[in-house]
Amino acid sequence: MKRSIIALLAASACLLPLSAMGGKVNTVPSHPALEPIVIQIGAIKGPTGIGAIRLFEDDPVLPDNARFGIQGVASADAMVAKMLSGELDAAVLPVNMAAKLYNAGQPYSLLAVVGNGMVKLVTTDATITSIADLKGRDVYVAGQGATPEYLLRTIMPKYGIDADKDVHLIFNMPYPELAASVVAGRVAIAVLPEPFATLALKGNAQARVPFSLSALWSSVTGQADYPMSVFVIRAHLVAERPEAVAALLADYRASITSVIGDPAAAGELVERYDMGLKAPIATAAIPSCAFVFIPALEARASIEALLSVFLAAAPASIGSKLPDEAWYASVKR
Repeated sequence: MKRSIIALLAASACLLPLSAMGGKVNTVPSHPALEPIVIQIGAIKGPTGIGAIRLFEDDPVLPDNARFGIQGVASADAMVAKMLSGELDAAVLPVNMAAKLYNAGQPYSLLAVVGNGMVKLVTTDATITSIADLKGRDVYVAGQGATPEYLLRTIMPKYGIDADKDVHLIFNMPYPELAASVVAGRVAIAVLPEPFATLALKGNAQARVPFSLSALWSSVTGQADYPMSVFVIRAHLVAERPEAVAALLADYRASITSVIGDPAAAGELVERYDMGLKAPIATAAIPSCAFVFIPALEARASIEALLSVFLAAAPASIGSKLPDEAWYASVKR
């Protein structure tokens, strides 16, 4: 995965023009002072993109002679490819990939954190009650080189656990297969993000969450939570169409509020717009998905706390440095 991301980032270092594409497009009234534009948005299929699901359904009117199109994208790697090719102007991405894109010279501004920590340790072993009980055990982790792995590697040493010597971390299964293995009883301890944690918990009556990884992260770092997904947009749009960007952010915030407030309705939309989950699973997972809306400047401390972990463990995963302050956009309506 890392090689593919690096290759994609190396493929283009220039700002590419806005372009039309598939997906829902909302028309808006003309603004005589500005040329009409279509802001193309990508949302990763699965839990990362669920918070934006109302943007597929609603028809918000954007000022600055702007309208937008939105589509689901199969993976984070595919999202980066579309951004580099000029197909997308804004996107929801894992925070480390967004940082890497920026550090590679791609002019994208961070607008907001839209998803906080949703990684859980799920076990069918009744003897596991604390992180100390993981010593000597096989722990299956979905997400090598990503947040789940680095989360564990940050927490474990603070509790006297050497992640390479005291625990056997296994990375041989993707999210769906690992969740299915917990359900089938083939895996006793798994670290999974939502909604796969919910899938495992609902599929096996013995499965439970013995302790909170988010709480342990907070005790170790002093941060209330850790960001997992962020919303980014081409920097020139923040400068040239500030009212349109502010309105889009307001619509995104309203979408997240709606999703949290009515998981059943949101679940139906997730299935209707082919966002990678069936309605019942999306509905069940939404309450555990930690959707938030935190403007970039307010989220900077928590973002840097997490990115510092990536920087120490695998510098290339974020572009070998923390993004500078120019990455954090301030948008006022």
